[in-house]
Amino acid sequence: MAFTDLFYFLLILLILLAFFAVFWLVAGYILFRLVDRKLRRCPNCKRGGTGIIIDSELESHGIRMDRMGKEMVRTRFEKVIDHYECSRCGHTWIRSFERKERLPVQGRKAR
Repeated sequence: MAFTDLFYFLLILLILLAFFAVFWLVAGYILFRLVDRKLRRCPNCKRGGTGIIIDSELESHGIRMDRMGKEMVRTRFEKVIDHYECSRCGHTWIRSFERKERLPVQGRKAR
């Protein structure tokens, strides 16, 4: 195999990899925009992507100590409440979700 054959093969391979990278970047962006518009859809006027977060609350549901494998971890449970306002019709609504965050315990070693 000559150097030029190897060069053309690598060039074609590089072009294919670049094509796949651009395809997945564009597909990911489109998917992100679709999900974002769906999450910020106004329940009153049904327009997508018009909801703007005007206030956010955080309710703590406590912290639990847990064992994950051989290590101790703290698990913090929180409820996030977002208040939205539609930029088109002015309607306000609330959407909430629960968040669980695992944190390592500082200064303790597993036995």
